Amino acid sequence: MKKQFKDTAIGGFLSNVAPGLIDTVGDVFPPANILKGLIKTDHGMSEDQKAEAQKLIKDYEIEVLKMELDDRKDARAMQEEAIKSDDKFVRRFVYWLAAGSLIAGFSYVFFITFQEIPKDNQRFADTILGVVIATIITTIYNFFFGSSDGSKKKDEKLIK
Repeated sequence: MKKQFKDTAIGGFLSNVAPGLIDTVGDVFPPANILKGLIKTDHGMSEDQKAEAQKLIKDYEIEVLKMELDDRKDARAMQEEAIKSDDKFVRRFVYWLAAGSLIAGFSYVFFITFQEIPKDNQRFADTILGVVIATIITTIYNFFFGSSDGSKKKDEKLIK
């Protein structure tokens, strides 16, 4: 179960440095961004508090990266187990899901590119296009082929 932001190390730190801020933002904004903003603009933080904040930001970012890596590892391990199944549907489900999602995604991209979109629907169509490209298509490719070189470098940093 996920801890409330105010119960984390960063939340505790922010409660001391900027009382009332946690009650205002709660779990809405990424805490690392809040701390970075506090460090950049002088809110009466001492150099020790700034150093502590920077350490907390690094710790938080490392923890988030660990969770993302564990999530990917769990998904791949789940697929490895599914491949061992005697049921053809179970073995192939991820591939059919990926193929269907890619076909639907690329069909939408093709449609939105070459069809006339009514002016009232353009923002809606653009939003869906962003979701299709940024999440559906990219996530599927990352699952099967891995992510970018920049992510690999982050992974290597984390391992060190």
